[in-house]
Amino acid sequence: MFLKGKRSLKKYRSKKRLRIIVIVLISIGLLFFLLLIPFIINKIFDLNPPNAFFNIDIEKGDILDYYAQLLSLIATIILGVIAVVQTYRSQKKSDEINELQLSIARRELAVAEKQYSEVQHRENNLPPKFEVKIISYNGNYSKLGLEIRNVSDSMVCSFTILDFKVYKDNILVESIQEWEIKFKSLKGGEIKNLTVNTSNMSDKNGRYWSNVKFEWKFSCEDMSGEKHFYSATIDIPNTGEFIGDFWKVIKIG
Repeated sequence: MFLKGKRSLKKYRSKKRLRIIVIVLISIGLLFFLLLIPFIINKIFDLNPPNAFFNIDIEKGDILDYYAQLLSLIATIILGVIAVVQTYRSQKKSDEINELQLSIARRELAVAEKQYSEVQHRENNLPPKFEVKIISYNGNYSKLGLEIRNVSDSMVCSFTILDFKVYKDNILVESIQEWEIKFKSLKGGEIKNLTVNTSNMSDKNGRYWSNVKFEWKFSCEDMSGEKHFYSATIDIPNTGEFIGDFWKVIKIG
């Protein structure tokens, strides 16, 4: 197959070379003929006309001048045709270049749109993030007031408290099932408050609890409808001291 293609290419080049030779020979012959015409006119003018029709009162110089003007007209027409052809080819080449540039620009736009779409998709698929801290309580961490802030850019909805547990010395002492919450959604950067009905965390003698841990689990949905589950925890060394630090919030599902 390679040899066949090579023969075809060689044959095409031979035909092209032959065509160029023929055109050059014809051009040389035509130029030689045009150069001989004045000499032919000069010889014919001195001959006697074969009949009275060709016997005209005109000078030899007038005929040669007419021939020169005719050649000038033909040359002007040829140059005009060449100029038109060159202009057409130049315009066609310019249109091809413009089309190529436009095609490249369209491809670049398609790539940029795809990259931007992928970035937007990744950003939209990032899970929401939250900050949680204690803002108030009635005493010894009873009736706990919490503040939650959506620190992500996207809005969340269907916010739901799942449970709230209290540990003392790593032992579960209370599982809260009562809370006061008045919101279901959080915009990006928005802060909301809620209350968890925790009990008084001191013993019968009024002594504060130590080594207490709060664990709060909640869920929400992002704008694409995907559900996320979180666990927020904080250690309270002594319930007699207010701890306003941010809780540790991790995504668990």
